Amino acid sequence: MKDTPRFWLTFALLFALSIAGAIWLNKGTDARLFAPLISLFDRVEHFLAEVFLEDAPTLTGPDVVHGQQASDIRDSASPHSLHTHTALADDHTANDHQVCGRPPTKGRTDTGTVLVYKWEDENGRTHMADKPPPNRIANVTDISGNKRDFTYQILTTAVELPINFQGQIHAGSKRMYDTWHFFLGEKNLRQSRITLKIIDQRQFDAVRAREWPNSKPVAGFYMPSRNEAFVRYDSSRPDRALATSFHEISHLITASHLGPTAPWLTEGLAEYFETMDVSSQSGTIKPNTQHLRRLSSSSVPSLGDFLRQDRLQWNGPKRDLNYATAWSLMHFLMQGAPGMYAIKEVIEGAHAHSCKPFSAVSALDKAYPGGLLKLEGDWRKWLAANEATEHQT
Repeated sequence: MKDTPRFWLTFALLFALSIAGAIWLNKGTDARLFAPLISLFDRVEHFLAEVFLEDAPTLTGPDVVHGQQASDIRDSASPHSLHTHTALADDHTANDHQVCGRPPTKGRTDTGTVLVYKWEDENGRTHMADKPPPNRIANVTDISGNKRDFTYQILTTAVELPINFQGQIHAGSKRMYDTWHFFLGEKNLRQSRITLKIIDQRQFDAVRAREWPNSKPVAGFYMPSRNEAFVRYDSSRPDRALATSFHEISHLITASHLGPTAPWLTEGLAEYFETMDVSSQSGTIKPNTQHLRRLSSSSVPSLGDFLRQDRLQWNGPKRDLNYATAWSLMHFLMQGAPGMYAIKEVIEGAHAHSCKPFSAVSALDKAYPGGLLKLEGDWRKWLAANEATEHQT
């Protein structure tokens, strides 16, 4: 495909339009006059991903998982729950240290780059520039044609995914990487290889019984040693599989960049991205109403005690409350300054100490103006006022 005249003609036209747009638009420029160009970016981004991805996204048939017998294990999770978690210490993120032994992935700066940042201001106006905006997480497009964010595969067996599922996974993964672009900057990001295995209940139970024979039912899990995420698929609720996929992809990206990570941080990010609604090539992070209900009817732990939990404590009797608390803290911090910059500073520190001892709690205490005491007051006030809003990314 890449050697055809049609390909090169398409690439040349899009590249010329992209360069022209990048030259014309300076930081903060109102892009309404360039709406056709913006629309073009949105329509062709997924196409370009398919063309330039070194490992093209793949949907495979029923030969992905072999030789597995049906299990009698059944999911006992609440039917309205988007995502359930194991109660064991060896759950889907406890072995993040395994990523430290993997060969390094390719750096995003290993190839040329021509970046365009697109965002909406507080008045709903769309802007494009060649530099990131302040206090915004922009949509980052590499118009050089080099896909440096991630490669991915979607492997299926015994399930038929909705026609738009693959596009949503790609767009959602890109939105997560745009956020990580804000966290770490261009030079520190690495390519991640995302492998999703989406399988039916019987196959999923068999895999889980083999990998974690004593675990409780889950909707999905990530295996750092193989860099694979398994997602259970229910044809009556494809939205659950999508939410679980976003959750596990977040774990994969976090582990790839940070290695072992405090539960509140890695689970907070995963819960935050889990509720993402992808429309075209944009994303909306929605408040998790289930977590809000749980928090309103529970005694929320002190922030210090919550942040200092290890994985075994996390998966204790208050496991569900821990996930809800992690989501609320992350959603609060990511709503804007100063919280989003505090998380950025924590992640920068964790990245600098990847696979080395690092206190995310101390880093957060230093990063948030006024420390943990001020953060807890602001966060609890936000919770009490029920001020969780949608975030655009």
